[in-house]
Amino acid sequence: MRYCKKCVLPDSRPGVELNTDGVCSACVGAREKRELIDWQGRERALAAVLKENKASGGQYDCIVPVSGGKDSTWQAYTLKNKYGLKPLALTYKCKYRTPLGQKNLDNLIDIGVDHIDFTVSPEIERKFMLKTLQRNGSVSLVEHMAMWAITLKMAVKLGIKLVVWGENPGLEYGGSEKDRGNPYLNHDWIRKYGVTNGTFAADWADAELTLDELCTFTLPTEAELSDARIKSIFLGWYLRWDPLEVAEFSRSIGFQWADRPVFGLYPYADLDCDFIVIHHFFKWYKFGITRLWDNLAIEIRNGRLTREEAVHYIKNNPEPIPELQIKNLCAFLNITEERFWQIAESHRNLDIWQRGSGGPQKGQWYLPALVEEFGFWPDTYAADVK
Repeated sequence: MRYCKKCVLPDSRPGVELNTDGVCSACVGAREKRELIDWQGRERALAAVLKENKASGGQYDCIVPVSGGKDSTWQAYTLKNKYGLKPLALTYKCKYRTPLGQKNLDNLIDIGVDHIDFTVSPEIERKFMLKTLQRNGSVSLVEHMAMWAITLKMAVKLGIKLVVWGENPGLEYGGSEKDRGNPYLNHDWIRKYGVTNGTFAADWADAELTLDELCTFTLPTEAELSDARIKSIFLGWYLRWDPLEVAEFSRSIGFQWADRPVFGLYPYADLDCDFIVIHHFFKWYKFGITRLWDNLAIEIRNGRLTREEAVHYIKNNPEPIPELQIKNLCAFLNITEERFWQIAESHRNLDIWQRGSGGPQKGQWYLPALVEEFGFWPDTYAADVK
């Protein structure tokens, strides 16, 4: 487990690779964004793509998958008001959508965007989510798999040729040089960066959860997408994406922030569903980071924090256990909290975690690499959670 010399992310995080200078792929991508990318040229390329795919008459020009977050508000508004498109917004409705998430979706509709809320059978969602939690330590795998599949199926069904996604995680959070330069979403991208642990719906089918039950989560084939001439692009590849700038713009058109961060650093992120918090919480067991580390790394790359300031923040800002979200998840999955903690512990990555044999960490789980890199152990839920 080695840490980037420019930000605070370790190479245990999926997608993060360190180069010979000890700099992670996400920081390399950030430098490319600042110094190498011709953003005016990319914006012209975007205008050409949008013009090419603009429908005639009253048809929708594109589908925009939305969650009720800052990014999807920015996406839909930009396409509608800057480029004159008629977007159709589509949402996978998570079970524990927050009141603030609903308000922000209502605001999206109020600014003039048509919207479809897609609800999955709660029994199938429950079975699938429990399976992914137990096997992969992930609850958001279900949501992401549904989002990819529902959006692309709807595009094929309605004959809408263009799907516009938001940020490209392969560019923003670490990806290969080839993938950072790719503006398109396809099956290969979903396998690498789609937060599905490299799986598709068929990989989860068994006697308890049949492929028919998983039809909602099944992607159209690449041949079906090609025949329908569906193109999927990332708006954040063509237009420079900065979470703070996007959040402030979205707030100016009615998007509401939380009073304080739900999880991590930002009061404008992860607002729409309780279960996304659990997804980020499990990163601690699996990768030795929390949502806070991701957020601080972005702030470093955007020049608003130094690495030293980020490390100081980690040291002096303990993070609480997301107890309410855990209770809600357990209620939905019909499991006890004791069972939840057993599952969490089963996903602790023993390649990076170690039991302390003496000193402050005696008898507790800790990350030797973290202590060695930063010289302290953070006073957070990290230390022997349960």
